[in-house]
Amino acid sequence: MVFMYSCLLFPILTVSMSMLVCRACKDGQIYDNTVTEEDITGVVEAHNLYRSTVALGKLENQPPAQNMQEMSWDDELAKTAQNYANQCVFKHNKDRGEGVGENLFIKMYGGPHTEREHNFTEAIMSWYDEHVHYKYKTVAQEDFHVRDLRTQTGHYTQVVWANTNKVGCGFASYSKTEEQRDELIYVCNYAPAGNFLGEYPYKEGEPDCKANGMSNSDLDGLCKK
Repeated sequence: MVFMYSCLLFPILTVSMSMLVCRACKDGQIYDNTVTEEDITGVVEAHNLYRSTVALGKLENQPPAQNMQEMSWDDELAKTAQNYANQCVFKHNKDRGEGVGENLFIKMYGGPHTEREHNFTEAIMSWYDEHVHYKYKTVAQEDFHVRDLRTQTGHYTQVVWANTNKVGCGFASYSKTEEQRDELIYVCNYAPAGNFLGEYPYKEGEPDCKANGMSNSDLDGLCKK
């Protein structure tokens, strides 16, 4: 039996004085946490594919975006994400830094331990698929406190937040000793952060990078500074 959950939080706007420490997996043993070049490429391509789809108005029931930026990988964001994933805790990292957004995804496997293949694109797709519950509007407090987690939309709005142009991710595949189950946790950090209350994720309209002080990316519908 497999269970999947996602978790999100508002952007952090204050600098924490705590130092990020790579602690051991809580009540478990990590079997895999190596992010490959293929993973990095997959993370960036998945984000940009979804952002381009939205920007070009190709996502059903969602308007196009004037100012959607191309996203690239950031090693520092990835380091923070990986260090936190290594703790094997499915809750948000309050010490991830100033102006950094975060999406989490976890899979839980019942039964005896076995090798588990990680797949970042599965996590990113689950966040993006929240669009079916989203109607283009400003971000509101209630978006983060839904009764049914299956109807939340904050992961989606972070994935397509126009001003976000950096992403870095980590993961940990581990076995929980007491619970006698395997888990796979994914952490993606974003900068600049999205999901600001009272703001739209992007400016509605056909892609127009120049009008928004940017140049055209090589990717259809996306902009770069």
